[in-house]
Amino acid sequence: METRASEDLILTHSLLLGERLYLFARLRFLAAAGILVGAFFATYVVGIRGLNLVALSAAAMFLTAYNIGIFLAVRPYRKPNGEKEVRLRLVCIAQLSILLDYLVLTYAIWLVGGAQSPFLAFYLLHAILACVLLSRRAAFTHAAIGYLFLAGLVLGEWSGLIPHHRPVGAVPGGPEFEFRVALTVVFVYGLLTAVTTILTTGIVKLLRQNEQGLREASERLERLADIRRSFLHVVLHDVRSPVGTVVTILEGLRGGIDGEVTPAQKSRLERAEQRLGNVLELLRELRVLADLETEHLESLMAPVDLLATIRAAVEEHVDAAEQRGQSLKTELPASLPKVQGVERLLREAVTNYLSNAIKYTGQGGVVVVRAIECGACVRIEVSDNGPGIGPEEIGRLFQEFACAGRSGSRRGRPSGMGLGLSIVRRIAEAHKGRASVASRLGQGSTFFLELPVAGPA
Repeated sequence: METRASEDLILTHSLLLGERLYLFARLRFLAAAGILVGAFFATYVVGIRGLNLVALSAAAMFLTAYNIGIFLAVRPYRKPNGEKEVRLRLVCIAQLSILLDYLVLTYAIWLVGGAQSPFLAFYLLHAILACVLLSRRAAFTHAAIGYLFLAGLVLGEWSGLIPHHRPVGAVPGGPEFEFRVALTVVFVYGLLTAVTTILTTGIVKLLRQNEQGLREASERLERLADIRRSFLHVVLHDVRSPVGTVVTILEGLRGGIDGEVTPAQKSRLERAEQRLGNVLELLRELRVLADLETEHLESLMAPVDLLATIRAAVEEHVDAAEQRGQSLKTELPASLPKVQGVERLLREAVTNYLSNAIKYTGQGGVVVVRAIECGACVRIEVSDNGPGIGPEEIGRLFQEFACAGRSGSRRGRPSGMGLGLSIVRRIAEAHKGRASVASRLGQGSTFFLELPVAGPA
């Protein structure tokens, strides 16, 4: 037996009750139109005689009238809403609508053959709808009410309390309605209603229990993710500061602040600075990963001027390119449409592309940064004339901890964790864009980032 707590648990079926009632209200308009059109079609096209068109039209009008009220009542609650008062209101609307549907259905079936009508199976449809929309207890209650409507109609016709309507061509003709036929219909539909309700509510209950388990597991994972993010921020803060201090001290020692150093000592200090520089780069990449995992990333997005972002990233890498004797060029249009995003993350993506191009391009190489408007998106390209990337490496290049050059296509790659390009991919995905590369061995590479243009505010 279901407990009260399980009935009140806010699961997806409760949150989406307003949306489902809205959908069923729209379908109910189609059902009313179907009754009206079907009655005239059956009379004047199919040739069925004896249909009460006035009564069927009245049933369709009554269905339309109360459905307008339901439609207007549930329309404000189409989006998921977890408020208890709203859920109770929607449950009451659902129960009332099902009862009124039973009433209209029974009346329409009586007009189209009663106990011998081919539309008796619609009682089962309404029982299934109650199982999906409402709690297990309410579903059984509505199934019982629907069965009472059906049994009352059948037994009422057999006893003579309810007059027969047998349109010629809609139901089989023949002798008077016998008790054995009435008993068979009542028994068969009672059995079908019970079996359908039990099976459907069982399936729905199982789905809701599984959903509850998934939601609890998701909440546990989210709590663990929050702990991991908090721990990561603390570690990054506590580690970055002393590492930066050590780098500063090493630079001072190499510069002779405490006396002249020998060439051997200077070489060792440079190697130590390089290793610590790699650590700082890793910490920066981890910080970006932590930023990408924040729950409030969408709220941080705003229109971004990509031209300013690209120029700022290029200025940061001018010195690095000059030290390697490289030419760092830009091919930028006079203007670009803005994109919706986080400027700091987009600059990080361009920075990753630029630093990779400078690292991998040899002495005297050329690195070109372009920006192109391509329809509904803006494409940022960073091209180099380096050694290129083999086709076997391109497929995994944007994965975590994947480093190009291990098969020999990019020898001499500086040490790293292989997070840079995976970060670019995740930044692109967070902005509903994509990141990729076009490259051939010996002909250089072009890394690009495509971002959708920001819509109207």
